[in-house]
Amino acid sequence: MTDEVSKVDNDLDRSEVTEVAVTPVEEIKLETSEKIEEVKEETVELETREAVFPIEFRQDESESESRTMTMSVSSESPVGRDFGNEILSHRDGDIDLSRLLNKAPLLKDHDMRQQIGVIEDAYLDSQRGKLMTKVRFGRGTMASEELLNVVDGIKTQVSIGYQINPESIERSEDGLDARVTDWLPYEVSLVSSGADQSVGFGRALSVSQTKSIKQETKMEDKVTEKDVNNEISVNERIQVKASELAKNRDREIGEILELGSRHNKSELAKESIRDGNDLASFRGLLLNEIGNAPLETQDIGLNKKEARNFSILKVARALGNPTNQKLQEEASFEFEASRSYGEKIGKASKGVLVPDEVTRDWNHQERGLTTANSSAIVFTDLRYSSLIESLRPFSTVLSANPTVLTGLNGNVSIPKINPGSTSAFVTEGTAVAQSDPTLESVTLSSKTGGAFVDISRTLMMNTGDSFSVENMVRNDLSRSLATMFDAGSVSGSGAGGNPTGIENVTAVNTSAFGVAGAPTYPEIIAMQGLIENDNVSLDGDSTFYITTPTMNSTLKTTAKNGAGSRFVQEDGFIDGYPVLISSQVTANTVILGKFSDFIVGVYGGLEITVDPYSLSTTGTQRIVALASMDFAVRHPVSFCVSV
Repeated sequence: MTDEVSKVDNDLDRSEVTEVAVTPVEEIKLETSEKIEEVKEETVELETREAVFPIEFRQDESESESRTMTMSVSSESPVGRDFGNEILSHRDGDIDLSRLLNKAPLLKDHDMRQQIGVIEDAYLDSQRGKLMTKVRFGRGTMASEELLNVVDGIKTQVSIGYQINPESIERSEDGLDARVTDWLPYEVSLVSSGADQSVGFGRALSVSQTKSIKQETKMEDKVTEKDVNNEISVNERIQVKASELAKNRDREIGEILELGSRHNKSELAKESIRDGNDLASFRGLLLNEIGNAPLETQDIGLNKKEARNFSILKVARALGNPTNQKLQEEASFEFEASRSYGEKIGKASKGVLVPDEVTRDWNHQERGLTTANSSAIVFTDLRYSSLIESLRPFSTVLSANPTVLTGLNGNVSIPKINPGSTSAFVTEGTAVAQSDPTLESVTLSSKTGGAFVDISRTLMMNTGDSFSVENMVRNDLSRSLATMFDAGSVSGSGAGGNPTGIENVTAVNTSAFGVAGAPTYPEIIAMQGLIENDNVSLDGDSTFYITTPTMNSTLKTTAKNGAGSRFVQEDGFIDGYPVLISSQVTANTVILGKFSDFIVGVYGGLEITVDPYSLSTTGTQRIVALASMDFAVRHPVSFCVSV
């Protein structure tokens, strides 16, 4: 028996499962197998699910006195599941309200041991397509705290537990959408945060699971009564193996559907699934469709007040003094927000992860595109990513309007066609010359870099002017990270864990100046011609010159056509294209490029750790900020670098 199971396992790793001969087992084990199947069928009927929504509530004065409020708990927003999009119908007659109308519990985190109130009424708001409940909070300490958290906007998520009737599922023609027309909500819970803020109304589903303790116990009893040796039959091993092979693809399909839904590209997602594309390939296809729009949102539901109250100083004090209970309690909000954000982006941290809503609030400035005349052109805040937003005021490259992909996880392949197709007029009856464009790709992979700021322990522990100190720390970290960002994107070597910067990308156009550090006007303009000769259209939105401060000074004093003429660089422009300044560009180098073809990939957000040891003898504490990202040039011919 053991040898046969091993052989099946090995075969499954190499080929598809077709048919396996099963050695007969003892009668007692066949009986056990039958009973297991019976129990499985019973358990499926009790399958439960959970769905998370943002809290929408109202509470008048009389309700405040009675500790009651009316809140919405569900809607018809489609949700990506392993099997496709699930839609809970909110038409009259499709929801069984019997459990909710029978004093169903109001829980904390779906824990029956933590009941904080009761459902007093439930009804369907058919006009808005939402299920409404009137809830009453208890008078215990935990219930009172949860009530205040809701009213104060700290708890912003409500979740429902429900059961569905599998026979009521209506599939779409392509099989990717499933509408449930008979379902039973049985409890409502307050939760810290949803797993996904960007799907529908912020709804997210946990993995379907069987939760009937009674049934689980019953099943366990039936198995142990007969299954003496606790062996699993060959058929069962095959089923488990096949299920594992299918689950990975199902999970990927769910992620593709979710990503497509977020960006109103559901049809593209469905087509990509039918074509058998993986998640990385779909991201690349999506990029083609949406251009410079963001690929992800990673908010966890913090309101503006919470985001602004998130304190790096509290985090630093707590991390630097792990045995100080008071400091740990003071940073409890920051730790909880970090945990929720980590779950959101699928990342663990030894320090604290800073949610997107927090870094988004770090800087509200808009940056001019030129240093010569900062009022000439103002960059529109496209809200790619809160981390990117916090770096943009201090980053030259981000001012050039690159394409930014956020929320990345793992390697991301971005397709490109090289060299492209050919075309020509031909005599009638003559074949058009064949072109063989090659489908290639550029790949983004996570590269981690960091910055730090040193602060005296005395200043760190001084809370008298903590707001000013907080802003100082935030600005210092943002400036340092922006410098790191520009260094990697412009001159990164591509070796030793470093990203590859524009200067070191293979196949970019190159232009040689007759005198290093002293280019002429024709030499500067010739860079445009090299790019345009490769059929690249230079536009006014993402085409920029980038050079060093020294070279920029030279260009501002270099005459175009001899004495008395205008200068190469005037008012921050060369031939109508803006000039950006960066000390991270290699000396005597000028870069011209269409920066919409420069890809910035952001993996997760900002991570804060504390190094209390390196400078301990000086009474100084080091706050370290880590960020993971990568850069890629999608079309090298869109850039020209002087050599």
